Amino acid sequence: MNLYVIQVKTGKEDTYIKLWESKKGHLPLKIIWLRKELMIRKNGHTHKGLKSVFPGYLFLEAENIDPDTFQEFRHIHYFSRFLKADEIIYPLPEDEARKIYDLAKYGRILGRSKVIYNEDDRIVVIDGPMKGFEGQIVKVDRRKKRAKIRLSIHNNGYMIDLGFEVLENTDEVKSNVG
Repeated sequence: MNLYVIQVKTGKEDTYIKLWESKKGHLPLKIIWLRKELMIRKNGHTHKGLKSVFPGYLFLEAENIDPDTFQEFRHIHYFSRFLKADEIIYPLPEDEARKIYDLAKYGRILGRSKVIYNEDDRIVVIDGPMKGFEGQIVKVDRRKKRAKIRLSIHNNGYMIDLGFEVLENTDEVKSNVG
């Protein structure tokens, strides 16, 4: 099974999926839309909120995209294009698709990862969506409890931020890391 990237109007991912589901008819395809749960602070108040991990992008699981299928997707409102190029549709390379599947294994809504800080004040991921992405973490905001991760989609770099909760840096936690 291949993984393709569909670009839609940012903020209309949910609407696009609903429109696609109402029209898909015979197509046994699966769209993956990854969202993240974050603590959002606005006007001095903090609340949980959901945001798209890749705003404006959906992932389609399919063997291939034939011209008829392409036209069905193209004629749904809010569709922009298939990546890499709209006329020639390429699936994600296997290593990039594996990263998307690694995130998706935690569900369509990604919760917060559990982390500790080691002696060098570096983040160590114990569990959650960031597990396995330690090498791609480029920035940590301890106050907001978010980490920015660099991922590649069709060889273009994308920065995503995911939430985390800090666990006590105890010997028990350290033994679970080792």
